Amino acid sequence: MRGKLRRLLADGKQTGVFRVDTKEDPADILAGAEGLGWTTFRVDGGDVPDKPAFLSRSASAMRFPAYFGQNWDAFEEIVNDPDAMPEAQGYLLLLDDFAAFARSQPGDWATARAILADAAERWQAQGRGFVVLLRKAGRSAPDVAWV
Repeated sequence: MRGKLRRLLADGKQTGVFRVDTKEDPADILAGAEGLGWTTFRVDGGDVPDKPAFLSRSASAMRFPAYFGQNWDAFEEIVNDPDAMPEAQGYLLLLDDFAAFARSQPGDWATARAILADAAERWQAQGRGFVVLLRKAGRSAPDVAWV
């Protein structure tokens, strides 16, 4: 993991949803964050066509408990629940290649982004980092800051 991204995660309490423009291998990004004490998750969105697929892939990647209800309320509850998330200095969720999902499902994409941004604020209030990186997001998140 290089440059701005390393600095973003270095203090362990950074939060937010950011776009990242890098050709760096996703495994290297995750390994770099893990080396800083972060728990990492990656969801490949290249073939996520709809909300059920997004929720299912996210639940699998983030190792949600079996009782996860496969809806936005349950998604929001889990990503904000310290008992459902592993103990860590911070959490890095790499959402890779979500441009197609964002274009085809703009309402669901907006809901997911809002839930994740709110979760970042809540984790920051608890003294833990929570960063969502949108890699290969294209123009799907023009209002999201670059890192």
